[in-house]
Order: sequence, then structure tokens, then C-alpha cells
Amino acid sequence: MPTLSVVIASAARGEYLFRCLDSLREQATSKKVEVLVVDRCGGEHAERIARDHAFATLIPVELDHRPSVPELRAIGAQRATGEVVCIVEEHCAAAPDWLDVVERSFRAGDAAIGGPVADSAYAHPRDWAIYFSEFHNYLPPWEAGERFGLNGVNIAYSRELLLAEKDVLGSGYWEVALHPRLAARGAFRSVPEMVVHHAGPFDYGEYLEQRYLLSRVWGAGQRESASAVKRLMYLLLAPLFPLLLLLRIASRTSKSGFLPRYLYALPHLVPVSCAYVIGEWCGYAFGMGDALERVE
Repeated sequence: MPTLSVVIASAARGEYLFRCLDSLREQATSKKVEVLVVDRCGGEHAERIARDHAFATLIPVELDHRPSVPELRAIGAQRATGEVVCIVEEHCAAAPDWLDVVERSFRAGDAAIGGPVADSAYAHPRDWAIYFSEFHNYLPPWEAGERFGLNGVNIAYSRELLLAEKDVLGSGYWEVALHPRLAARGAFRSVPEMVVHHAGPFDYGEYLEQRYLLSRVWGAGQRESASAVKRLMYLLLAPLFPLLLLLRIASRTSKSGFLPRYLYALPHLVPVSCAYVIGEWCGYAFGMGDALERVE
């Protein structure tokens, strides 16, 4: 079985990171798996990590700019010692057997394996809206087998292959810049039992801002590879996209058995879908700006 390292980018304050670490404490310590928390928050947040979660290694980052989440992950990947680098987002909690599943599932020849992002039985429609907006492409159930569409919040990589692409590790969405390169080097596989739970509650206004920023980063990444005609078509047709996005989410949630929850969350999903498209439009039109550094 491969040796494992877990890398978590600590970019947002609040309780998210500590819930994530609590979900890993028992399984990581019992298996002696290193957990690296790459932190840009500092202050009392970093002190609490060191004090209350001593099983994790704190890596404070102080650069001449505000490091992005991909930069934090890249630093963690380069510091990791395991043959497999597991990435979990601080807004998620790992299932109790998450590390066991990764350890027994990762095979020679794999570039990456990943699993679905489950909900946390949210009490508010706002949190369902955020969950569906972020993860409608990654809702359970999943089928085992080859799957290129793995999400960077719940994934495990071959460290050797990951570091072979270190020139893109700090840039944009890993799913855009990194995954196509890795897929040319090894297999991408779905592991349905490899589950994390997206946590809440979230501040709705803050999320709308973050959705805009994330989408602007995505749009800027697409802009780099799109032809001038494709960019122009996107910019002209963008007013139609919020409705198309809502229909796509409805389709995905229906197939996964979440349609009643989708209808419950729909009033909150409308502004989210608008923020999504506005961010993409700005990315296509003007590039990334400082959006990546502001993502949490």
C-alpha cells in the first residue's frame, strides 16, 4: 500500500478548518499519516492549529503577496513525503474511513483518484443552494471506473506525477491547468467510497462574492485557450446562461434524488447562478485580475 500525505490549504478563517481536522484526527494518527496545513491566515488562527491539532504539521506562509489556494496546495505537495498526496478542502469533513479507502484504492498507474462530495443535511436552503452550485457535477452516487471529472476538494494524486507538473501547481483551477496534463501521464479513476461531506453554515453574501471570484478565475482560464470567436460568442450569449445553469443543476439533482431539495433551495440559487455567470463573463472579457488571491 502507498504511503499517504494529506495537504489542506488554510485560507479562510472560522470553524471550517478545525472541523476538517477533527474529521481526520483519529484516522490520521492511527495510520501515522502526515497532515500538512499550509496556512496564510496567521495570528490566533495559526496558534489554534498548533495548540489544538498537534497531530498536524503547520506550515505558515508569508510571501510578498497573498498566496492563492493553489499556491498553498503546491507548497504542501512539495513538502509532503508520502507517495500519494491527498487533498481535502477545509470546507469539507472526511468520512471516517477516507484514508483507508485511499490507501487500498490507489493503484500503480493512477495519476489521481477521487470521490463524490456529499451534503451535511443542511438546515437552511441557503446552504443547499451553495452545495448544489458548487458540486452539482459531483453529487453521489458515483460509479467506479475511469472518470476524468474529479473535483479538487476530494482527490488523491501520485506525488511523483504531481511534482512533475510543478510549473502549473500554483496557477488557477487545478482541474483546468493540472488535470489534463496528469491525465496524459496516468489514469483518473472514480472511487465511490471515497467520500467527503461539504460543511456549512455559510454567510450568503460572502459566498456570492466568492462564487463571483471563483467563476472569474475559471473564465480567465478558459479565455486563455479559447479562440476569439468563442470568447465573443460567450460574451454575447451570457445573459442566457443563468437559466441554462439552473436547468443543468435541476437535471443533475433530479438524477441524484435531490430534486425536492433543489426546489427548496431555488430562490437562493437564482442569485448564485447570476454571480456565477457574471464572474465567468468578467474572466472571459478582462482576465483574472486579483480574483485568485481573494479566493478563500
